[in-house]
Amino acid sequence: MKKVLLIICPILICANITVAQVTISRSELVGTKWQIVDDQYGSSSDYYEFTNKAFIWHCDDGTTYPHSFYLSNTIPEKFDSTKVGVSTKGCYYNEYRDENHFCCYAILSFDKSKGKMVLDLKNLKFIGPDDPVTFILKK
Repeated sequence: MKKVLLIICPILICANITVAQVTISRSELVGTKWQIVDDQYGSSSDYYEFTNKAFIWHCDDGTTYPHSFYLSNTIPEKFDSTKVGVSTKGCYYNEYRDENHFCCYAILSFDKSKGKMVLDLKNLKFIGPDDPVTFILKK
């Protein structure tokens, strides 16, 4: 009985502290445009577009900021540019900012039919939002 408890307790502890995530494919993102629900992270007219190789931030003043991206099943230590543009699936969204910074977000939820996606920043070396960020599909 003690052995069973020694096995079950760590499993329950791990299950309690893990983040519920979903796995999506790159093809589900490509061709979509999203807006952040909370204006704290940008203007309400800013939107974000996924293309074959880039995540593009479109600002309300007309400027754009493209960033390479890929999906993975684990949090990478560094950005792997060989995975950009490759058909992948994953529960982490990885975005290249510059040679010193990349963002890794856990995909907490993704429902294209309801037009909602929630991402949570995971690599703590990068300064970003403390709380998960909710996006709505732009039509």
